[in-house]
Amino acid sequence: MLTVQEFAKHLDLAYLSPNLQEKDIIEACNIAKKYKVANVNVNSYWAELVVKELEGSGVGPSAVIGFPYGACLPEVKYFELQKMVDLGCTACDMVINIGALKDGNWDLVRSEVREFARICGDKCKTKLIFEVAFLTDDEIAKLTRICCEEGIDYVKTATGSQAFPDLNQVLIMKENLSGKTKIKVSGVPRTFTLPAVLYMIEEIGVELVGTRSAGKLVEQYEKLLAAQSK
Repeated sequence: MLTVQEFAKHLDLAYLSPNLQEKDIIEACNIAKKYKVANVNVNSYWAELVVKELEGSGVGPSAVIGFPYGACLPEVKYFELQKMVDLGCTACDMVINIGALKDGNWDLVRSEVREFARICGDKCKTKLIFEVAFLTDDEIAKLTRICCEEGIDYVKTATGSQAFPDLNQVLIMKENLSGKTKIKVSGVPRTFTLPAVLYMIEEIGVELVGTRSAGKLVEQYEKLLAAQSK
């Protein structure tokens, strides 16, 4: 089984509600540092604070781009993304233009994915958000392949503002993976049960799970290991 430390690194702590204040973001950073999760994921306004709060902790500062609908101009996404890289974010989660994808504008979709990878380079991990609730199985498969071809680090199911992804959608992403690209699962509800998270990691091969309840999950996993060792 995974150690507690290994399990924690499969979790992104997501603090993305629009009404969060500075004290909430600092609380998130303290939780993340306590449990040594992978990243703290916040709206871009809070990125500078998170970079400062997490410095030297081993937890990555991560920002969302074009969030939550992905429908802004590509140039706006690229500007926001470059600012996050310059501030020191080590990961960014960018929402694809869902409407353009549904229109079949795959040239624009690929262009956004390619520019995402280019701007981040080696400085910042890339997580491309699909919002699978709006996509057909074929669209999920094709977008996954494009992300792999363009060198995206993670394909991510959802923003957490729409419906929760189902198992079939995650499996379609997995079946179309190639190269270095891995899967991040997130969505509504923003909390996950420990059995669900363990199933995704151990049985499906999901690399990251984004959730507001990351700290509680690490606590629960630690208790599980302690109980099994008795």
